[in-house]
Formats: sequence, structure tokens, C-alpha cells
Amino acid sequence: MTDEVDLTKQSGGCGANSPAVTLMKFWLETGGNRDIKVFATPGVQADQVDMWAMAMSDQGVKILKKDNEDGKVVYIIHLP
Repeated sequence: MTDEVDLTKQSGGCGANSPAVTLMKFWLETGGNRDIKVFATPGVQADQVDMWAMAMSDQGVKILKKDNEDGKVVYIIHLP
């Protein structure tokens, strides 16, 4: 089973509610060596997920898949 992170339920913005902080916190709390499914709204949230994955690519984070489903951007992201 793939763990899921639904960013669309967040108020958004920056700081503690940002997608980057949410993803980093999830990674630290659950550990790596897994693939996760991430739901984001198109636009700012999706852009922030893309930027976070790019920034963490040196650590081994990879976007394996990115699709649009039911008005959401759905990612499969590998956490090392």
C-alpha cells in the first residue's frame, strides 16, 4: 500500500502550512525507502511540490509520475 499525502485539504500559504514543509515532515516522521502518492491543487501547490522535489533531488527524491486527475495534480514520489 502506498502512503498518501493530500495537500488539497490544507489552507496553503507559506510557513508551516506549505507543501514543502508538509512533505519534509511526512518524510522525517515516516522514514524513507518508499513511494508516496501526493495530491496537490494545480498552480501554486503543484509548483511547490515540483520545486521541493527538485531541491531534494540531491538527497534521492524523485518524481516517478505526475498526472492530472479530477482537477488535482497527482504525484508518485520516491522518498529515499
